[in-house]
Amino acid sequence: MLQRLKNLRKPKVETLNTINISKENIINNIKLIKSLKPSSGIFPVLKSNAYGHWIYQLLEILEGEKFPYLVVDSFPEYQIIHNNSDFNILIMWETLAENYRYFDYNRTSVAVYNLSTLNYLISLNKRIKIQLFLNTWMNREWIQEKDLERFLTLLKNNPKISLDWVMSHLYDADVSNNHIDKQIDTFKTMYAKIESFWFKPRRRHIGASAWLCSIDDEFFNAWRPWLLLYWYSPFQEEKEMLRWLEPALTLTSSIISLQKLSPEDWVSYNHKWTAKEECRSATVPFWYYEWWLRNLAWKLVYYYQWAPVNQIGTICMNLSCCIANENMKIWDKIELIGNDNKKENSIVSIAEKANTIPYEILIRLDRGIRRTIS
Repeated sequence: MLQRLKNLRKPKVETLNTINISKENIINNIKLIKSLKPSSGIFPVLKSNAYGHWIYQLLEILEGEKFPYLVVDSFPEYQIIHNNSDFNILIMWETLAENYRYFDYNRTSVAVYNLSTLNYLISLNKRIKIQLFLNTWMNREWIQEKDLERFLTLLKNNPKISLDWVMSHLYDADVSNNHIDKQIDTFKTMYAKIESFWFKPRRRHIGASAWLCSIDDEFFNAWRPWLLLYWYSPFQEEKEMLRWLEPALTLTSSIISLQKLSPEDWVSYNHKWTAKEECRSATVPFWYYEWWLRNLAWKLVYYYQWAPVNQIGTICMNLSCCIANENMKIWDKIELIGNDNKKENSIVSIAEKANTIPYEILIRLDRGIRRTIS
């Protein structure tokens, strides 16, 4: 109570940079995803930093929604969800052995893909739900087909460990790739081996966002959406079924300086940009510490009052600059990342300019940037 009173007395300090996340649009996207697979289990992926949106904010947005699990990558992410919500949790990657003592197994399912982990879970002598993570030709971690029988024998002899679901991961979002068929066949072959040991897992999942839209096979009855949840299509071409997805994230900054420039005046380090005529430059406090890659200099476009303005000069550790139009004033807001994929400040466009994928762009958004929900 005392801490709450102290918080009420604190001044509300506004920030120069703000990420805004639309609750309405996230919920809309969830409804669309569920409509694509109405008879399947859908469980959103909140691993890492929820793809730049941040886990705390997503928990607030998803409160009251129903999912079999929320998916996380690590023990720290698990703790955030466990301590701040009532959701069940799938931890999909490894943690140190001693950390397995601290999970709440009434709400937790553990992805298992090595014998060391399975033997340690058995040693805890607790009732634990696991999901076997099968290697279907991606060869990162996961259970090799030749080793599956050893896992199943251990499970048969230790009934406190229950086989909840079975899972794998496709290596490519390219629906025309024939190797995907080989992965699916391998999964089904390994699942038949599981059934031969008289196990009957409730759910079978192999696909994330791309394959949720592409696999029409009732054998798979659960899906792990990640990019779709936040409005980013995993496909290069536009798909009719996804046209109702809504944007979820924007990032705005503040103009903190305006400079008058004459022809041949330079801007920023190393004098790599020179004014060709009289103009003004504007400076914003967004830089490569918070996210911008330095090699994106001169490729970025910001939006001020719906009008595009080009980023200019070398991106610094704590500042970047752009051309200022005649209406700009100190403290005005300027949009650095927008929510329209057809504009040049969209995550999709920025990823193309950085020669990477939207996922890498999203997760680089620094944790120190304030997130708000609208």
